[in-house]
Amino acid sequence: MKKLRFYMIAFVLFFGSVSISEAQFYTGGNIGFHVDNRGYYFDVAPLFGYRHGILDVGISPFYSYRDHDIRGTRYSYGNRFFTQLTFFRNVYAHAEFEMTNIEVTVDGEKQRKWIAGLPLGAGYRHEIAPRTHAYGMVLYDVLLDEDSPVTNPIVRFGVTYSF
Repeated sequence: MKKLRFYMIAFVLFFGSVSISEAQFYTGGNIGFHVDNRGYYFDVAPLFGYRHGILDVGISPFYSYRDHDIRGTRYSYGNRFFTQLTFFRNVYAHAEFEMTNIEVTVDGEKQRKWIAGLPLGAGYRHEIAPRTHAYGMVLYDVLLDEDSPVTNPIVRFGVTYSF
């Protein structure tokens, strides 16, 4: 019985250390910009992620600014929880759940409310220096709320640094 416990502990420690050594934490950020016939949209978002093999997960708080000809100027903020699956070299599928706090006008009164988004799409990352990557992605928000400050498609560019 003691031998079995020893082997189990050795197994967990060995494979646990292999898994941790293959994992990478990274940080960075992105900038989003969109122009259409109604105005422009700009967003800035730092990001914090964890990569293990072909799977990435992370979080990205953001701040955005929208100058809209009908609704006027407004800002929003929120958080994105994302996952990426690299399926060919540096090409990846991207999915995120986003909660955005926006300002709306209800009965002539300005109020803030939370809206949900579910942007899905694909991206590409390119190594620009050791442990540093530039990336770009194109997303489509399948839950696009009528009050959302973004319009489809969503284009983002950014840089990440792995520890």
